[in-house]
Amino acid sequence: MAQARVYIVSTKFSEGQPVVRRLVRASHPSHALRHVAADQLQVTVASQDDLIDLLGRGVAVETVRHEQAELPT
Repeated sequence: MAQARVYIVSTKFSEGQPVVRRLVRASHPSHALRHVAADQLQVTVASQDDLIDLLGRGVAVETVRHEQAELPT
């Protein structure tokens, strides 16, 4: 098992929003990020109605770059 380190996971600057910083002990930065994201985000498959609604509101489809798609082992 890899050595655990303490990482700071923080929100990116957003106009008018305070920066939130959390200390997370993990063996890899992606594990720390996933730990924090699980508290705040959820992922589901978009339905056809979701696509029609969001695309109609101007929400663009984002594509993950290849290097972002690979998880650490």
